[in-house]
Amino acid sequence: MLSVLVALLGALIPTIFYVLFLWWLDRYEKEPVWLLALAFAWGAVPAAFLSIVAEVAFDASITLVAGESLLADLASVSVSAPLVEESAKGVALIALVLLFRREFDNVLDGIIYGAMIGFGFALTENVFAYFLPILSSEGLGAGLTNIFMRTVVFGFNHAFWTATTGAAMGYARLSPQPLRRLLLPIAGWAAAVFLHGVHNAGASLVQQTLCLSLGISLLIHWGGLALLVAVAVLVGRRESQWIERGLAEEVRRGALTAHEFDLLRSATHRQQVRWQALGKGGRAAYRAVGAYFEHATELAFARHQLHLMGDQGGDLDEIERLRGVLVESRAEALPWL
Repeated sequence: MLSVLVALLGALIPTIFYVLFLWWLDRYEKEPVWLLALAFAWGAVPAAFLSIVAEVAFDASITLVAGESLLADLASVSVSAPLVEESAKGVALIALVLLFRREFDNVLDGIIYGAMIGFGFALTENVFAYFLPILSSEGLGAGLTNIFMRTVVFGFNHAFWTATTGAAMGYARLSPQPLRRLLLPIAGWAAAVFLHGVHNAGASLVQQTLCLSLGISLLIHWGGLALLVAVAVLVGRRESQWIERGLAEEVRRGALTAHEFDLLRSATHRQQVRWQALGKGGRAAYRAVGAYFEHATELAFARHQLHLMGDQGGDLDEIERLRGVLVESRAEALPWL
């Protein structure tokens, strides 16, 4: 019973903090909670299950050809596992792009959804493939060491790899060139498979390389993660510019005041106004102001997409619909602005 509790808490607690960090990172247009939960659930259940089934089949084939050897083990962890797992997680990203096109509309969205899928997958893998077996067979000390390594030292592994695929898909989403829209996601997936494979190979060859391979894995993991976070921050700044350009027309139309325009350009000012609304008008005011900011951002992003890619079928109608929604939400939020 203690092993189960330690395994679950060891996986859940870091995951909660990592998900909250993702939530903070997405500052202007928060993704729907239910859709984020769906992405997480896909990683935790279907992707994990499909990976187990496919990897058993792949590993049996590898063993049949190479026998029981270091080469067979290396092929399993550095080729079979990355190919299968990144494909199983990538299916959810494809579904998100196809089914929720208006939600998955830039690089940051790809990073967020990809990371959520990765965190879900890692939670299941950590608990059932590593934490429980090690705690049961080797004791608490070895189990806690493994938990620390997999949730802290390499805690962003699966999130990082799948976010790489997601970032490429998000970039492709806004490309007007059909060939780029096809090739960029494939390149992102290939990069995720490669990074995953390098990490697994490094972990498998620790003894043979006197820990040098582990150091390389650490460098790639944290260096790549820092790069991905930097990209997310830069995209966040670009989003501020999209909002500024997209809503300038609404100021000219008289739909927004200059004061509101200044608020909408700054994520910090937005949050300050929401907290002030909470203090003055309670949760209803907090939600009303949040809905107004969200609808204004959606309108700005819709105008940005129209500028980049033209009307892809209903985009002009969607902009008019968002204008109407913005007018209604502004009326509800106005007392607290």
